[in-house]
Amino acid sequence: METTNTRRPTRAALIGLLIATGIAMVFALGPLSGAVKITIGVETQVGDASGLPDAWMLPAALEGVGAVALVFLLGRRPAGRLRVWCIALIFVSLAAGMAAQGAHAVWFDELSRRLTLPWNVKLLVSFVPPISAMATLHLIVKMAEDVIANVGLLLASREEEDDSSSVEAVVLDILRANPLATWKVVRDNTGLSDANAKRALTAARRELSRQTEALAIRPVHANGRST
Repeated sequence: METTNTRRPTRAALIGLLIATGIAMVFALGPLSGAVKITIGVETQVGDASGLPDAWMLPAALEGVGAVALVFLLGRRPAGRLRVWCIALIFVSLAAGMAAQGAHAVWFDELSRRLTLPWNVKLLVSFVPPISAMATLHLIVKMAEDVIANVGLLLASREEEDDSSSVEAVVLDILRANPLATWKVVRDNTGLSDANAKRALTAARRELSRQTEALAIRPVHANGRST
């Protein structure tokens, strides 16, 4: 029977992998910055030719919603319809950006160095900012709901930890005062259910036993040697 040995990467291999990844990321910044510059430049010209109040509004609307959806998808990793919605927004943003690039390629006049768009293309471009704003607002609301839910879970977990620690202290005090106390005494003094009172009593007895063993081992002579 063949045996397969899974070897853990060595330190040198990991360092080499980190260096190679860092170099690849640095070289990737070149194509990325070039593509972003071309995209923003072309979409700005399309926005200017469409008569928008500010030419930068078009690339911000087209690429912004896709970027927000991508960050939300990778960071939050939503499931169900919200995941499908994020993926749809990313593809719609890419398709709209490609359409803007195509419009610039078709209607840009090389002689006059000007971009003149027909009225129907201008009409479609004017629809982009409000639709993008509503889609982005929807994602922001979902992010806010997620933050509020996580904060609520965090506060609830802290309250549960505080309650559990206070109950443990009460049960320990009961056992120190009366080592023969039963779970019914714990239940009556803490308000726990029968099952929780039994578990709390068992845990408290173990804790007292551990503390007793630790105290029994601690005594030492004055010269520092154990008894």
